[in-house]
Amino acid sequence: MAERGDIAERKQSRDLDSLRRDTATAARLLKQAKMDELHKELELTKAQLDYAESRLSGDSTESE
Repeated sequence: MAERGDIAERKQSRDLDSLRRDTATAARLLKQAKMDELHKELELTKAQLDYAESRLSGDSTESE
């Protein structure tokens, strides 16, 4: 028969494992969110550079 100390120790171990998994999940989600934000910023910067390049090369259709 298992002693109460063993049961409490196993419960504590399970709780700690659960917290570790939850922490790892939260970290992955935060990293993914940051990557999505960076991707959007990169796309915006690329569009701005493309626009600037077209203006510098004289390909702009806008009248000045």
